[in-house]
Amino acid sequence: MLILPIVNKRRVMNVEIKLKNATKVRHRVSYDDAKSSDIIVNREKFSNSSFNNSKDVNAPIDFIRSKSILYPRNFLVTTKEESDSTLYDVYEVPQPPVKINDNMDKLYSKAITDMRLEIPNRPSRGKYVSFHDLGIDKHLSDERIALLQRIMKNGNSDDFVEKLEEAGIIDLLQTADYINNFECTVLSDSVIPEESLQDTLRAMSSINTRDYRNLKKYYDMAKSNTDIYMKMSYINKIIYDKPLVLKSGDKAMKKLVKKKDDYDFMQAA
Repeated sequence: MLILPIVNKRRVMNVEIKLKNATKVRHRVSYDDAKSSDIIVNREKFSNSSFNNSKDVNAPIDFIRSKSILYPRNFLVTTKEESDSTLYDVYEVPQPPVKINDNMDKLYSKAITDMRLEIPNRPSRGKYVSFHDLGIDKHLSDERIALLQRIMKNGNSDDFVEKLEEAGIIDLLQTADYINNFECTVLSDSVIPEESLQDTLRAMSSINTRDYRNLKKYYDMAKSNTDIYMKMSYINKIIYDKPLVLKSGDKAMKKLVKKKDDYDFMQAA
């Protein structure tokens, strides 16, 4: 399970992030022509390819794209085997989005790898995701977003793509399309009041233990993720007139919008 810590309305929340249209199509199966923890694209297997020996974090998505050039269709991802059997589950996944840069691809590859490491009938082990560590924020400067806003405000729907290309910010449009391939769901049972977390950090700061450093790193990651997610949501709002959404555990939807000069989470009406 990929966990995206963020801060929302003075609460630190843990958000599960996963591919939106990945569907589990088989439960507790075992096939002679399919290994566990594998990717199968047009009958080509990740486990049998040179990509499997690569240490590049983007080897999964590079393999998928390379085996989809002639026939771009849905592909399969198998999970690990159950703890006490040789059975595993199978996901069907749509084609990955068009490549923007290696940094966005890292998020996609992490989502694929997370499915491959899933063990059926066992609670998933959470793995934190830092947008900053992935480098997703490198092309999301305030200046570029402001330029996007000016072009979209002063242009028209017929030529805005051409204008974005001329301005060298077409990747912002592609970023909005890319991130919309992911679903973000708030894990409601793991919400922490931000003030309580800050009080704990203040109390532990003088001893500077590993627990303190890990908790501070978690909080810093949450604040950084929030800033970057807000920027992507605002880009989506500029282009498509709607912010990104955070889906909560009770199915209520929360939107990320820009209010005056600050970003702010708003409850959907």
